[in-house]
Amino acid sequence: MRREIQLVGQGGQGIRLAGSILSRAFGIYDEKNIVETHLYGAAARGGLSESELVVSDEEIYYVKVENPDLLLALSQRAYDEYSDSVKDSGTILADEFYVKKYKRDDNRLILYPLTRIALDTAGSLIAVNVVSLGALSALDPFLSPKSVRNAIKDTIKKEFVDKNLAAFDKGFELVGVE
Repeated sequence: MRREIQLVGQGGQGIRLAGSILSRAFGIYDEKNIVETHLYGAAARGGLSESELVVSDEEIYYVKVENPDLLLALSQRAYDEYSDSVKDSGTILADEFYVKKYKRDDNRLILYPLTRIALDTAGSLIAVNVVSLGALSALDPFLSPKSVRNAIKDTIKKEFVDKNLAAFDKGFELVGVE
């Protein structure tokens, strides 16, 4: 089964790190084939930042994401530029703090206070990426929460692991899935 995932936001929101964490979770812990690519805008902070992942049980011959199954939009621009390409059966997770204009009848869209949770849990906006991974893990059964947690432990500097795991858990709890 091939899955396409796009994580998009502004530079400084940890999009690249979130993509690396998911790549590690899928590739190492779930033993899937994975291709991960990153794109960033001209400005390191504030420019558009994107991480694309193609995940499959089989060989991956085409590495470009065209119709994502899952889109994380952490800015209005990300939502505006990428939401139309998401499959009809796909999911769009967006941060309600940044995404204010959206199609009211879009049943793929789920808005959560990801930035507020990051601030409340970790005291920093930078944790929005890990809060988002928790929410995505609860929303999409293709993502294994255990694998993502393990990848966070492997990827994040040791002194920040506990805060990041707490942020992940808050994002997971936010969705309300047991």
